[in-house]
Amino acid sequence: MRFLQAVSQTRARRGRGVTSARMSTVAEPAPALGYRPGLDGMRAVAVLLVAGVHTHPRLVPGGSIGVDAFFVLSGFLITTLLVEELDTLDCIFFGRFYARRALRLFPALLGLLAVVTLWAALVAAPDTRHKALLEVLAALSYTRNFTFWSHVPGPLLGHTWSLALEEQFYLVWPLLMTALVRPGQSAMRLVRGFVGIFVVFGTLRMCHFTGPGLVFIMRPEALMLGAAVALVRREHGHRWTGEEGRRWAAWGVTIGGAGLVVLGAWNGADNFFSAGFSIAALCSAALILGLVVLDDSGPARAFTGRTLVAFGRMSYGFYLWHLPVLRWTDDRLVGRSAMVRVPVGLGLALAATLVSYRVLERPALRLKRRFLAPTKVAA
Repeated sequence: MRFLQAVSQTRARRGRGVTSARMSTVAEPAPALGYRPGLDGMRAVAVLLVAGVHTHPRLVPGGSIGVDAFFVLSGFLITTLLVEELDTLDCIFFGRFYARRALRLFPALLGLLAVVTLWAALVAAPDTRHKALLEVLAALSYTRNFTFWSHVPGPLLGHTWSLALEEQFYLVWPLLMTALVRPGQSAMRLVRGFVGIFVVFGTLRMCHFTGPGLVFIMRPEALMLGAAVALVRREHGHRWTGEEGRRWAAWGVTIGGAGLVVLGAWNGADNFFSAGFSIAALCSAALILGLVVLDDSGPARAFTGRTLVAFGRMSYGFYLWHLPVLRWTDDRLVGRSAMVRVPVGLGLALAATLVSYRVLERPALRLKRRFLAPTKVAA
């Protein structure tokens, strides 16, 4: 990590030496993002869409677009964190960054995997035990997106493919930023490159050039779109505080939020070969920008309700627990109607989420604050 830190500082010093003739500067970077409750509300909506398609596919057939909302939001928040640190301190603190990610992600995941492993070892039939343990290994190694369509079977932890893709992004993107982004320098060329990649991936999917298996490996474009949104805000966010900017932000929240809901109810959005994923990512980008500008006013209030925000804070744990609990409930309540199975499954998943949040996640989040950079950037 010290070597990487030295590289980051060296590149930062070089970046300060670049003349304005070769590279334009950021005249007035956007103010620090801080905590925005509306983004937690967006998390809640995204996880409810995913849970909806896993619970009642006919009612929420396109609910998997909630994953794209998560991807765009993750790309936005992580990139914002990194560029604020880079512009303020002229370098990225890699050790602090990876420590924060580990404390945020590992406790809840390890708790889930421990429970699944105990269930497989003590209760499950031999064939089911073998499948479950393979799933645990794939989830633990963050390789579920590569093993989704291979020899790793089982329905319990299939949803961890998205966590694997995000973790791979967290591993690579901070390192790339030291080479691609300079402190105080414009990154609009990088933004245009990310938009180009987004268009290419979306076009390949719409033209049926990617098979169903590759979709789960080749879906980084939503993360890149989120990173592009963060870089655009960095350079132009200070201009959005006026009346005209807030008016556009209101449209972003309205269209983006409504778009996600409509896509969730649209059967075509869950088609691997449709444009649904790309449209969902664009809606998510518009929604994020709108929520950031409006904060807690206008249509943004739809995402800042106390219950929705509180659930959004626990959305990671609920995403982890909901699928294995629903599958376990379905096995135990075979023959019962969905009116019985669904409320029981969701209730148990919520209970597991609350225990995970209080026992595992909150203590780790308190410890995570010790690894904040000196700028006090919101993680």
